[in-house]
Amino acid sequence: MFYLAFLPQFIGPTEPVLAKSLLLAGIHYVEGLLWLAALSILLDQTRRFLLRSAMRRVLDGLSGVVLVGFGARLACARQ
Repeated sequence: MFYLAFLPQFIGPTEPVLAKSLLLAGIHYVEGLLWLAALSILLDQTRRFLLRSAMRRVLDGLSGVVLVGFGARLACARQ
């Protein structure tokens, strides 16, 4: 449905509809594959960085500070 609604605006009245539609859909498909591949590589690198022991300690400490802060705020809140 997306291609039926979106792609016709890029097809001129004298151009072959099927060929141009397949070309545009193919371009969209390849762009999607490239985007997903780049995203998966980036997320893998990020995961490797976050799993280092030093980074895990920093994240654990930061999470602890945030949770203690939420607890303190809750303890000081009036009903």
